[in-house]
Order: sequence, then C-alpha cells, then structure tokens
Amino acid sequence: MKTELSDPVAGVEQRFALAAATLIEATGQNNFFPKLICFLQNRVGCDSIVVLAYHPHYVPLVLHEDLDRLDKEALYAHYFEGAYLLSPFYLRWLAATQVSALYRLQNIAPEGFFDSLYYTDYYGRTGLCDEMGYIVPLQNESAVLISLGRTAQFQVYSKHEQQSLHAVEPFISRLVQLHLSMLSKLPDSAQSSTTPLKKQMADTLEVFGSTLLTEKEKKVVQLMLRGHSSKSCARELGISPTTERVHRRNIYAKLQISSQAELFTLFFDALAA
Repeated sequence: MKTELSDPVAGVEQRFALAAATLIEATGQNNFFPKLICFLQNRVGCDSIVVLAYHPHYVPLVLHEDLDRLDKEALYAHYFEGAYLLSPFYLRWLAATQVSALYRLQNIAPEGFFDSLYYTDYYGRTGLCDEMGYIVPLQNESAVLISLGRTAQFQVYSKHEQQSLHAVEPFISRLVQLHLSMLSKLPDSAQSSTTPLKKQMADTLEVFGSTLLTEKEKKVVQLMLRGHSSKSCARELGISPTTERVHRRNIYAKLQISSQAELFTLFFDALAA
C-alpha cells in the first residue's frame, strides 16, 4: 500500500495548495505580481514575462515585467509606440472585452500573421519563440494581460503545459480581479491594507459551502484552502487519512468540482461576491 508521500497525485495537489496559499497571502500587496509569476513558473517554464494593463483609450501600462533583454528592448522601443494596436492579444481583448481566457499567440493570430511586416518588425526583435497570455477583464473598461513568453532557450509550449496553464485560468482571473479591486479601495499603507482583506477572507472561509457541506466537510475545505495536505487535514481534525479522503470526495461531489484549482475558483467567486 502506498503512503501519501509516495502518491504523485497527492504530492502535486499539496504543492499546488501551498503555492496557492502563498499567492493568496500576497493579494492586495505590492509583491502580488512577482508572487503570481513565481506561481505560474512553478507550473511551466518561461523566461520573458510582462503584466500589462489594457485600456481602450490609453497606451498599455506595465504593472510588472521580468523580460528577456531583446524582448524588453522591443517592448519599450516599438510596442508602446503603437505596435500594441496590432497585437493579437490586444485585438482579441477588444473583440470581447468581458471575456476572461488564456490564449496562445499562434492560435489567435490572423492568417498570414507570421509572414507579416508586423511580426518580423516587432516579434522578430523580441527573440520569442512562443507566447501565451491570460487576459483578465476588469470593471473599469480595462483588462490585464499576463504574457508568458519563451525565448529560444525553451521549446514551444507542449500540449501538457498548455493544459496546465488552462487548468488554473479561472483561479488566476478571479485572484487578479480581487487584487486590483482591493488596491483601488484600500489606503496606500501596506500594513493597513492587509487588515480588511484578511478579515474578508476569514469571514468568507467561515461560511463558504455552508448550504451544501457538513460541519466536518467545511473544516476540511478551510484547511485545504489554507494549504494543508490530506494527511495534515486528517491530523488537524483528529480523523484517519481514509476518512479525510472520503470527506474530500464528498466535498468535490457536492460542489460539482474535480480539483483543488476549481475549489479555489469557487472560493474567490464567493469572496468577490
């Protein structure tokens, strides 16, 4: 019989929960986007990242960047001069400003794009071999693009890597929206800005799933959202690991989900509401 530590699925879920919990703690803080990038880089490798704010009437604004040298030069020398107006990511957002999704450049680029002057004049300068981007709509007509670029040091994104990024898209979207909404409402002081957010999270944790879950299942959910593994949940609740796994299966069934990523998405929907 395998122990939990030797169970690869349990190991993956535990690492995801811990990474997500670390990211949650940064919500509303100045280090949120660096933590978000670390979270994504733990899922897939990428070496040229930029987070942009889109608005239909203004030039995009850089919220965070960790760019390869060539990509950075192309961004600041050409992108903000007007190249962004032809960017497939920017155009995809304009076509559906309220849609939150993850896109791959080659899947949204128009026919002939890779032979166009724009591609050779802009992308040819970046050194990128592949790019995927989350587009997250906001309430004030704007949106956030989280671009995950790969230079020639990497292969193009594999199908498995694309699926890994797609799996957390709802979680990423809700968390970015929450982070920016908190920043717009809270004072500049980092210390004072954490208090309302933590209280709101604590209150939501307390009632999350109340209408569907038993008290014991609610406690399991609260521990899962805080980053506890199955074994740790069982130890905290004074139950056997087998019983904890039964609770976990019941939770997934009642909430109509199949993964921790979906659980986090439901939680942030409740938090935003």
